[in-house]
Amino acid sequence: MASSQTNGQAAGQASTWSPSSWRSRPMKQQVVYEDEAAVAKASAKLQKVPPMVTPTEIWKLRRALADVAQGKAFLLQGGDCAELFDYCNDSAIDSKIKLLLQMSLVLIWGGNKPVVRIARMAGQYAKPRSSPMEKTADGREVPSFRGDILNGFPEDEREIDPERLVQAYFHSAATLNYVRAQIASGIADLHNPLDWHLGHVGDPEVQAKYKSIVESITESLRFMRTVGADTTGKLETVDLYTSHEGLLL
Repeated sequence: MASSQTNGQAAGQASTWSPSSWRSRPMKQQVVYEDEAAVAKASAKLQKVPPMVTPTEIWKLRRALADVAQGKAFLLQGGDCAELFDYCNDSAIDSKIKLLLQMSLVLIWGGNKPVVRIARMAGQYAKPRSSPMEKTADGREVPSFRGDILNGFPEDEREIDPERLVQAYFHSAATLNYVRAQIASGIADLHNPLDWHLGHVGDPEVQAKYKSIVESITESLRFMRTVGADTTGKLETVDLYTSHEGLLL
């Protein structure tokens, strides 16, 4: 009977879900906006702009995560604790893409399993804080930095600004568009793994191990090309998904 009641409660909760139903739930890290009119204006703008991901991409990720849950694939997720608007540039984005590709390459080679890559980017603009205020080095209290989506790191930008919600959307969209363009342009092409250098790693032993893996993959691909097995184009691209914590809905 208890199980039946639990299932009934879960079904009831699911049936009453809506995009705004979270507002009726207990919330931590809740932000207090001083200008409700500005919040309403930003929300109205965000309701009109196009979605950043497509249903096809969502279903593709769901199928990939199902494989992970069944032990058929490995999940690799990485990125910033608090993404900044300034990180929306080609150099920073390329570095994160290549680092995830390098890590997934090693995992695939060593674990002999597909890897689902999820970058913590294009939206990780909120920062959790235990207190709305923080102390400076000279003992003054100032509002805590809550991430670029809410306020700025400089002390004179600590006031919560609802317009940053809209700025976060456009920075996220620009980042996603660049990631899609780079993936489509062949940045993840397995035929050129030497382009994914480990310049940020100073340990010669780690460098040598990675180079050995890359050389082995290169030799395998050369053999596949020689025998005519490398003709599908699947080795020229990968799926790269993005994620961020739901700290600000």
